[in-house]
Amino acid sequence: MATKTEEIDRVAITKYYPEKGQVELLREFPEESYLWNKDFHPTPVKMRTWGAWTYLAIWFGMVAIVPTWTLSAVGLAFGLNWWQSILLMFLGNAIVLVPMIIQSHGGARYGISEPQLTRSRWGIYGAQIPSWIRAIISMGWWGIESYIITEAAVAIYLLTTNQIPKLLSGSTYTLSVAYPQVFWPTFIIVVLTQIALFYVSPPYKGQPALKWLARAAAPIVLVGFILLFAYTLNTAHWNFAPIMQIPVRATGFGFWLAVFGFLNANVAYWATMALSMPDFTRFAKSQKAQTYGQIPMPLMMAAIGALGIMATGASMVLGLGHGQGITDPVILAAAILPRGAAYFVEFVFMLATYVVNVYANSVAPGYDIANTYSKHLTWFRGIVIGIVISMLLGAWAFYSGGAYSYIYDWLLAYGALLGAVEGVIVFDYAIIRRFKFELPDVYLSRGRFRYLYGINPAAIIAFVIGTVITYLSYWGWVVNPVTEIIYANSWIAAFLITGVIYILLMAIWVVPKYQKFLKGSLITGYYSDEVRKIFQMD
Repeated sequence: MATKTEEIDRVAITKYYPEKGQVELLREFPEESYLWNKDFHPTPVKMRTWGAWTYLAIWFGMVAIVPTWTLSAVGLAFGLNWWQSILLMFLGNAIVLVPMIIQSHGGARYGISEPQLTRSRWGIYGAQIPSWIRAIISMGWWGIESYIITEAAVAIYLLTTNQIPKLLSGSTYTLSVAYPQVFWPTFIIVVLTQIALFYVSPPYKGQPALKWLARAAAPIVLVGFILLFAYTLNTAHWNFAPIMQIPVRATGFGFWLAVFGFLNANVAYWATMALSMPDFTRFAKSQKAQTYGQIPMPLMMAAIGALGIMATGASMVLGLGHGQGITDPVILAAAILPRGAAYFVEFVFMLATYVVNVYANSVAPGYDIANTYSKHLTWFRGIVIGIVISMLLGAWAFYSGGAYSYIYDWLLAYGALLGAVEGVIVFDYAIIRRFKFELPDVYLSRGRFRYLYGINPAAIIAFVIGTVITYLSYWGWVVNPVTEIIYANSWIAAFLITGVIYILLMAIWVVPKYQKFLKGSLITGYYSDEVRKIFQMD
């Protein structure tokens, strides 16, 4: 039975803590079985205990992965030089940090996770759309990380059977191409093993061993990275000059396509987390805690990228990769490290990648998919559906298919979708509502975020227009320098186009028609009388 909104005293059941800037919901809504349960309910203020070091550790664990090591080399493949690649890594991640902290603010202020927070912008049912987009992209990354686990496993096999020299003398180091008869059966085993582990020990049960492993994963992989980096540089007598001497090969219009493309690829790299961070910040003890804990992320990304760049340069000195160097740390470890150390590093890559795959790419999409029909879909069934989607999507083909495919067909392609989603989310929260809204209504089927049949039409229209304009050149509909630059600026373009269209539609149409309780303007923000009382604005 839906709650009658006229019976809700929003001021009485919402408590604001001015000294912390946090909001607490004092009432539960069990009658709203589709929109509320105890997991969805805002985290009580007394249980919001995560400090800055916790968020720093979370980011350290997510940044210290194999794709981060290889990402800087993509810039080189695009015709940029070493310092441009590292600088753009830093700038791209600094850009995505802004919407990430804004979105995180909502989780920290209201104690709710992404799906519930998104209802205030997309509507109580429309929020399923960005949740499914997030789920599909996360499962694409799940496939890529499973591919990397398989790479490390096959590298161990090649070490054991003394086939590394044969690999290095061949024309390709892509293991799925060089050894398909070994790689793809191993890939299937890796996928099935993860499904079995999810079945017997799902992450939501909070197995102590898995929790310990999650905390240890980042330091373990960092040890592996440092060992690989130090050994490679020491073997090359700390000479990585060849990579520093690679000139800028992109010129004219192509140079700017490379710059914007690589910049936006770095934005898109963590764009899913820019959407998902409320899942973590709902436990933050303050806004300072989540903000200070996340600010170092761009520096960490640039640092890992620099390790990869210098190690690649040292491998060029050593004549590896037919003199072109090796950018993949999985192959580099097998090629250069003593066998015992190589076994250790490859095992570390497998273990750490699995842990990241569980927490970054499995838990949230499993819940997103299950939430679509929660009466019959458990988390495990949701994750199985997600894995089927991952296999059909085959995102590992973009990762292994070279720099162009990885950037243009994966990072920039999904970057447009997430940029449009986050344009709605950020512009609504920061400009329309100025970080303040009616918390009880995210759980009310007949509440203030029902909009039109539970969907905010401004969000849908702005999202469609923003993504279509961004994809014009990628789809081949309109190809000219303007549309090419728009697609090269995939995330930024979709974010800005969608955001501007959204706030105009909200101001001109949706607020006057569907949210008449709001008063204000784009200059001052829009607030209801209850919000003014809750936040003591009068």
